[in-house]
Amino acid sequence: MDTGFDIPNIPELACSLRGLAAATAVPATSARGLFGWMNGLGFRAVVLDAVHPELRPRSLDRSSRRDVAASLKRMQLAFAGIDVFVPATHFADLEHSDRAVAAVLGAIELAHDLSALGTGGKPVVCLDLPDEPAEGVVGEIGVQAERHGVVVVAIRGGQSDIGRSVDLDALADAGVDPAGELAASECVQARWGGPRAERRVDLVSIAAALSMKPGGASCVLDLSHGRDVAATAQNALDAWSKISLFG
Repeated sequence: MDTGFDIPNIPELACSLRGLAAATAVPATSARGLFGWMNGLGFRAVVLDAVHPELRPRSLDRSSRRDVAASLKRMQLAFAGIDVFVPATHFADLEHSDRAVAAVLGAIELAHDLSALGTGGKPVVCLDLPDEPAEGVVGEIGVQAERHGVVVVAIRGGQSDIGRSVDLDALADAGVDPAGELAASECVQARWGGPRAERRVDLVSIAAALSMKPGGASCVLDLSHGRDVAATAQNALDAWSKISLFG
């Protein structure tokens, strides 16, 4: 695979914990167990899952947050952000929006605290929003993100106070060029489900597009929809590692 050019500033592939608490293909599903599993595979960056039983922001006091930071450092994993995938419809429903927003605000605060403990670079909090969130939802999230110096992105863009995360697989399935979409949008995060025979994602072009983003951008491996998560994780890391040859 020869691109004919060098790609500067290729980001680390960060592996998300999203959905792995219920995975049967990993040796341990505790937070520390998953950190160790990722370290063993060779990952060097991780995205936490705000709904993991041991990582819910509201359940982590100051001491617990220090323990999480220490575990990440021990496993040589940079903290790349937090996924907060509560149902998108909850942000549009007045009955549930307060609780949904509280979950995001808690993740923003946790991301700030872990970053302050020296666990990595600028963290990204990712969520899914409906097309029409309840009044005040986006503004409140945006204000808290700015206050804590945390980047917040949504899978579905279009919100002025919140950045965008691009789902590479969804774009490829829709016949849209993911790299072109990355280059043309204000996206600061790309999400990928890993290599699949039925779907080809040009990772070299993706890495090039991410490397050109002002302020940097990240790529996250999301295993929540995969079957054999262990094999997918290893194959994804192997594929991404080959891109470093062009860096």
